Amino acid sequence: MITKQRKGDLIAWANYVIAQSTILKKGTINKSYNGQIASFSVTIAMSGLKPALALYMNGSSSSDVDKTKIIDLVAQMYNEEHGGNIDGKTFYDKVIKEKDDEKIEQYQKTIVEYAIALKLAVRTYKLV
Repeated sequence: MITKQRKGDLIAWANYVIAQSTILKKGTINKSYNGQIASFSVTIAMSGLKPALALYMNGSSSSDVDKTKIIDLVAQMYNEEHGGNIDGKTFYDKVIKEKDDEKIEQYQKTIVEYAIALKLAVRTYKLV
């Protein structure tokens, strides 16, 4: 069960990383990011963590946004929580190369939490 404090931290981190990211341009976000971020946690649930990350790291889609930037946002949230400074590609490699099932399960839980917080935070911006 996620605590009220953790929810607050997650949303604060999500808002911070969005505000610092390249998806935010002059106070607005391309509305396609809203859908891509919202579907990220669903993709993890349906396909599994590693296939979902691979799909988003590939970056191509019918959408007009770069899905690799979503992995960058997740990596930045990880950095906020763990005090690191890794980029999206390095974070992706770290998770993809993980062999320990318990660690993979923990990554999945954490990344889904990040994705949900990002989904909530992105909707506080003007979508165009």
